[in-house]
Amino acid sequence: MPHRFRRIALIVLLIAFAALAASGVLDRGLGWCGLDRLARANDGYLDRAFDRALAGFLLLSGIKSGLAIVEGSSVGVGVQVELGDAVQPAYDYVDTAWKAAMAGASIIALMKLVLQGLTLIDHWVLFAALVLWLAYFPALWWFPRGAALQKILGRAGRFTVTLCAMLYLLLPLTIAGAALLSQRITAPLVESSHDQLKTLGQALAPERIQEKFFPQESETSSSLFDLKEKIAQMGQGVKALMAYLKLESERMAALTIRLMAAYLFDCILFPLVFGLILMTMIKSGVQTVFALDRGGSI
Repeated sequence: MPHRFRRIALIVLLIAFAALAASGVLDRGLGWCGLDRLARANDGYLDRAFDRALAGFLLLSGIKSGLAIVEGSSVGVGVQVELGDAVQPAYDYVDTAWKAAMAGASIIALMKLVLQGLTLIDHWVLFAALVLWLAYFPALWWFPRGAALQKILGRAGRFTVTLCAMLYLLLPLTIAGAALLSQRITAPLVESSHDQLKTLGQALAPERIQEKFFPQESETSSSLFDLKEKIAQMGQGVKALMAYLKLESERMAALTIRLMAAYLFDCILFPLVFGLILMTMIKSGVQTVFALDRGGSI
């Protein structure tokens, strides 16, 4: 008789929890236990990370536009010299960093959208898990042990329990762990890189290059002597510009590598490492729980 009451109590409890899950009450209860606080912390981190990546993207867009203007321009008095070959290496590095910043911002925005989408389905996955276990226990009691229906419902129930653990714990904790590492490791690197990009963008502005290397372009003269002198000055200016852009290209290469490494760690490696660790822990925990459950009876 007590055995029967335990079974009835279990069924009633599963029905009640399934109703609470379908209505969203159980989801709100889990939020009060700390998941809402974790979600707000993750939203704040993703917003800050997106703003950082967007700031870098905008800085690089400005530098890229300025270099594109310089690349398509020419200097000379009587003889025109194209600057494209001199600017091309710096432009290529800026373009690579620009693509990395755009990819980083896109991945962070995608992660935020995924988390928002999961809040719409997580309580229904929990509801499905409870319904499957509600069907599994009567099949366990009324059908012969080892029946096909028991195996199907048992595997489906374990799968949905693992899926619930991933939705409620794996993804939020993965982002929280990545945020912790990002604040300690990559955030200072990205901020210092952005400061250097601002300085670099000012140095590579078309008007600054014109003023620094070709000031004679703004002067007008018709004498042959002045024309020869300006041609010589133009040649010296092109040589100085190429040497300057070579140094700035090396600097831009270092910034590009640093930014790409920071975005790679922030958007891929940190979440992936934490995700694999937590996934292994969750799967091991679920398997352990159900292995212990096989030893008992209800």
